[in-house]
Amino acid sequence: MPGLELTDQEKAAFHQDITRNRTLDYFYVFDNNPLQFIYRDKLIPGELTDLEERNKTITETLWLDSYHQELVCNVIYGYFYRGRILQMPLQIHQVGAGMFSAPEADTSRVYASADGLRANFDAWMESTGWKLVEDMRKQPAMASWQSLLGVPDRTNRIVSLMPVGNQVVMELICTWTEEGVLQESAWVVVLIYDVDGTVLQDRSYIDMGNWPSANLRRAQARAKAPKKDRPKTTAPKDRPETTGVMDGFYEYNRGLQIEVNPTDLEKRNLGIIEGAWADAQNDGLDSKVFHPDRFRMQLPLQKCSYNLDVSRDVEDIVKVAAPDRKIRVGMTFAKGNQVVAEGVVLWNKDGVATETPFISFLVLDKDGLIIRERRYPAMDNWPGAERVMARLGL
Repeated sequence: MPGLELTDQEKAAFHQDITRNRTLDYFYVFDNNPLQFIYRDKLIPGELTDLEERNKTITETLWLDSYHQELVCNVIYGYFYRGRILQMPLQIHQVGAGMFSAPEADTSRVYASADGLRANFDAWMESTGWKLVEDMRKQPAMASWQSLLGVPDRTNRIVSLMPVGNQVVMELICTWTEEGVLQESAWVVVLIYDVDGTVLQDRSYIDMGNWPSANLRRAQARAKAPKKDRPKTTAPKDRPETTGVMDGFYEYNRGLQIEVNPTDLEKRNLGIIEGAWADAQNDGLDSKVFHPDRFRMQLPLQKCSYNLDVSRDVEDIVKVAAPDRKIRVGMTFAKGNQVVAEGVVLWNKDGVATETPFISFLVLDKDGLIIRERRYPAMDNWPGAERVMARLGL
């Protein structure tokens, strides 16, 4: 459409080559800001099925509430999560598959609405949960409950949510204070819901270096150690073999997901991301799939964003650091004009096969060009990370 170019003063405000350390909300606003109004963009949420509406409501209520209330003594895990189903993809290179084990099939479960799930949970609390809480309150706090006691003002809010079939993909902002200073971090969750509304799988993409429990541990260590001996956070020296771990998670996901019927727009966008976008990741972004002026790479975990030219510089740095690096797509989800892609980066590091996962949220315009990608990588296990961070001024 003619006349939709930014003026010089608008470019200075909205289209800097690199932005750093802006508030995290800056990365999630799409409709509600001047730039998108100027370009006449609209975020298309897509149509939701009854199941998707139910899962959206569950996520915005019981699931979110559990992080603020029912984590007391970790009681929520006794009902809402089916066994050890939590994965931490960005820490896979440190801990391997961890305690992941798929829950056994339970065909006795029946459909519950969002209100029905809440009623069932409340009934379980009366019959079982409150007794567990009273017993556990007398014991030393553990796991998430211990973390919450140490960071009592920690709160989470959803800033992006995409229900697809029996799955929900969302982004959140976590805020808390540390020694009187306000902190914030972004994170991503991929959930699979069972027919009764309980959770079958939770892949949480979290930067543990900037997370309330990690900061709590550091504060405890600082309090005990003389200033000159205060520890720094470092990754374990002996890292486990992780090749294929993420593929196992994705395979488990595919075995549980129900069939969805994407719209023509969603089919088109999935084809672009699984085809041209995936190919471009291995070709230095040398593709016409990106809008030449409007594309923006956003890294919420690093609080940084940058344009297509800088994106290509970054890819050149990665290619030099790991000439054999390949990216493959593991899972994709589409709704409206958005696509979420979970992927794996593979390369040889000092002769050892290495891989690391990431997840990207992409928005495409009416012509099928990508105008925004929001990516969550594990930078401590990313090819050429030190030089990439230097190029971004971080």
